[in-house]
Amino acid sequence: MVPGYGRQRPNDWGLGFEVRDHKDPHWTGRRNSAETFGHFGQSGTFLWVDPVAGLACVALTDKDFDKWAVRAWPAFTDAVLAETGRG
Repeated sequence: MVPGYGRQRPNDWGLGFEVRDHKDPHWTGRRNSAETFGHFGQSGTFLWVDPVAGLACVALTDKDFDKWAVRAWPAFTDAVLAETGRG
């Protein structure tokens, strides 16, 4: 179970980080590679690393995780990858 995104099969994890794999929907963007890994928390923050794109992204907020993040994070992530020409 990925909070805010529901049950995912498979739901891969590795050493404390979630592995994106081919989960859809997902809190990272659609442009992230399947090798992307990261974590997010109740405090509304996230970290992802996309080794294929050669990028990492961190968002720090003071707003608790909720539906706003489900909408905003994937769009933000896709914009980061598009702006850098990766993903």
